[in-house]
Amino acid sequence: MRRCVPAFFLTFVTVAAAMVAGRDALRVARLRATLGWTGPLIVTVVLAALAGAALAAWIARGLAPLIPADFKPVVVAVALGLAGLEVLLRTPPETPREPTRSIGAITLVLLLGMVTDASGFIILSLAIATGEALLAAAGGALGALTVLSGAIVAAQDWQALPLKTMRRVVGTGLLLAAVVIVIYNQ
Repeated sequence: MRRCVPAFFLTFVTVAAAMVAGRDALRVARLRATLGWTGPLIVTVVLAALAGAALAAWIARGLAPLIPADFKPVVVAVALGLAGLEVLLRTPPETPREPTRSIGAITLVLLLGMVTDASGFIILSLAIATGEALLAAAGGALGALTVLSGAIVAAQDWQALPLKTMRRVVGTGLLLAAVVIVIYNQ
């Protein structure tokens, strides 16, 4: 029971922070503003968040037995460091001149983003470290859904947020968390 709360809550908070500062929320907000869809975009976001979190947790379940317990904090530190670098260094893409209207393509892009971006690293590492893959996946999916739903509601107003500052703060916070974990576990 002691690992349940950290697995869910820490994954929720860190994925939400990484998503707010990341590329997917801006992409979803731009799609909502350009296409005007709400219902189909919400369904797409739900599918991508659930499938991406489930895939990251499934991979974590396979990797967890291979990683000695002493190295699990290092896995979290590396994942948080990579997530921080990803948030800091990867700037959001430019607004597409002609965005796709294919729900399948949008779902695939969001799913791949969920698995390969900062949020996927975070879910994977916290699922490995806590041994609670299902709870980490649930927290990550809920964090992603919360932020992406907010991006859908905000639409073009999402770009009014201080996104550059948010990327710097979140990226630096993730990097500092990685450093603290490494120092604490020496």
